[in-house]
Amino acid sequence: MKLAVIGTGKLGGAILRGWVRAGLVAPAELTLPDRASGRVLAAELGACVAGSNSGTVAGAEVLLLAVKPYQLVSVLTEIREALSPSCLIVSVAAGVPTSALEAVLPDGQAVLRVLPNTPAQIGASASALCRGKFATEEQTATVARLFLALGLCLEVAESQMDAVVGVAASGVAFVYLFLEALTDGGVQMGLPRPAARQLAAQTLIGAGRMALETGQHPMELKDAVTTPAGTTMAGIVVLERAAFRGIVMEAVRAATERSTELGK
Repeated sequence: MKLAVIGTGKLGGAILRGWVRAGLVAPAELTLPDRASGRVLAAELGACVAGSNSGTVAGAEVLLLAVKPYQLVSVLTEIREALSPSCLIVSVAAGVPTSALEAVLPDGQAVLRVLPNTPAQIGASASALCRGKFATEEQTATVARLFLALGLCLEVAESQMDAVVGVAASGVAFVYLFLEALTDGGVQMGLPRPAARQLAAQTLIGAGRMALETGQHPMELKDAVTTPAGTTMAGIVVLERAAFRGIVMEAVRAATERSTELGK
């Protein structure tokens, strides 16, 4: 598969590193734009570089667009004449619907949107995809296979994609914030920072795996470690007094609404 990529920042780089590591993309079939970040990533992965965006996409079977949402229309306008009619466009930009991309592209060009998060780099992404009106079942399956190699990938309705931003794309940063707080709490109580960080991180990994592999409701999993008048209950009381769950829900709402704004 000949893959072109425009947008080689943190997310684009994370996705490419994951695909190359998984053996799904051969570096020799990967073309990046000849810009500072593109040159650095190309040197790291052994990929090719092209002198322009149009040169980057020439002959590509799949184009990964990992630019900022406000850049999408101008980039597509620039490259539309260089695209092969059969090239599949995959956008990972938050907020911008497939219809907005299709309006700029030649009629019939297939578009899919995917919202992954940065753990794609280590094969632990949480991704969701939706298809545009011209994307086929086969093309959708191809993109799902690519992102399943990076972790979880679900197909959802496009109307739900902004909520995916709040839960997964932005949500990963909320988890890091909690991880930092859990680590600092351990340090406050006397643990060496390296030990506190490792214990906190592994706790998050274990809790997530338990939820996925058992299929149990989070409430059931929580109750299993909450004994009457015990240590866990003492901590939960503090979190409830601080409206912990409500604050997290508000953070998801704010990220979702911001994604919707970006799409406008």
